[in-house]
Amino acid sequence: MFKICNIAILMIVAVLWGLTGCTPAVQTTPMAIDETRYEPAVESYPASVGIYFPDDFFENNFYNETNDGHHHTFHNNPADATWRALNLSFETIFSEVRYLETLQEGLNAEDLAFVVVPNIVSMTADLAPEVIAVKIVYEFEFFADSEHLYSWRIYGRDSLSRPYRQMTSTLSGSVTSDIQAPAISPEKFDAVARRAVWDAVSVLLTELDRQKLLADRIPTPLVNTRAVDISQQTAADQVTLAMVGPIFDQGQEPEKQRLEDCLLEEIKDNGLPLKAVPLHSLRNRLYPWLTRSNYPKGLNELKLIIQEPAVKERLAKLGVQYVLNWDGETTLSPVEGHLYMTPYGIIGYNSADKTSVIKADLLAVKDGRVVTSFESVREGTNATLGLVVIPLPITTDTEEEACEELTRQIDYFIQINTEHQQQSH
Repeated sequence: MFKICNIAILMIVAVLWGLTGCTPAVQTTPMAIDETRYEPAVESYPASVGIYFPDDFFENNFYNETNDGHHHTFHNNPADATWRALNLSFETIFSEVRYLETLQEGLNAEDLAFVVVPNIVSMTADLAPEVIAVKIVYEFEFFADSEHLYSWRIYGRDSLSRPYRQMTSTLSGSVTSDIQAPAISPEKFDAVARRAVWDAVSVLLTELDRQKLLADRIPTPLVNTRAVDISQQTAADQVTLAMVGPIFDQGQEPEKQRLEDCLLEEIKDNGLPLKAVPLHSLRNRLYPWLTRSNYPKGLNELKLIIQEPAVKERLAKLGVQYVLNWDGETTLSPVEGHLYMTPYGIIGYNSADKTSVIKADLLAVKDGRVVTSFESVREGTNATLGLVVIPLPITTDTEEEACEELTRQIDYFIQINTEHQQQSH
């Protein structure tokens, strides 16, 4: 009897194991919504739309295995996050949103501009040791006048770099154990997946009125212009300056992140009458315009974004008068000179020329035009002097000097420009 009971228990466990999959799944945390962060800065349409989520919409399940030596399998169902994102977005831009029990209910409704049916096509993840990257694909079907109107496939993506060092071998053949990345936590994986969902919805929002078949069915968009007016500042007042860097995520490019931090630090340390809004804060407040998929590829695209009425209104509410579009780099020439290892220690001298260049365009929020441009160039030398006991590094911080010069140029221009505007009025 004991053996039979044991066998029965093992069989039950085996059946349950088979139902849940041979690889244990790690459930991710619920995809919470941050309405302050994701309140869309978009125009509103005086139209009614219907949304129908298919019966199997919430049954979308995706499994992604890590490739970092920890052998975890992450389970994710992005349906709830998609539902929340679409609800918030559509309720923001349309005067009425009707949630439908059946598709036929929407097809029979004469007062709806169209009915949208979202479908989750796929969600793929790259969970390598160096990165957590998630891509999600949607298919949105639109119906109007009792027939299928349009199909629109949209992609969303996000990623997070992970600190990682591979195992290395020495010349003698021995292996040194370098530090590897820790296991991916369910919360971290979920955060990247959730941002991929919002990235996809951002494309839907910014391109909705560019889809002719849809745009023809909705009225001209409206914008609440009560806060668009930007009051003039006195020279002594603090001017708010929003920062827009060359890439979406400065944190994944150490040199760009260093330069942004440098500019922000110089504004703060020198007591300039400027209040800077860093890129990561601006992205949150201007959703959906500065997401990964919508990030401007150049100055012209940034100007078009600023000229959007809803964006201009949001910037005015934040008190932002100017947007600084900047880029920069530091280059080193080939090293000249030599250091020698002698029985008495290290002797010699080597050096490399160093150049830091930062360029920036200043755009006025009131009309989105470039009011002026700046450039700061600083040159120096990085050197190493062999002093027998230890080598002595001699460096020049050209980046800090370039940042200080550029921020002072900006401050001087804004003060002069503000005084000129006051005199003209």
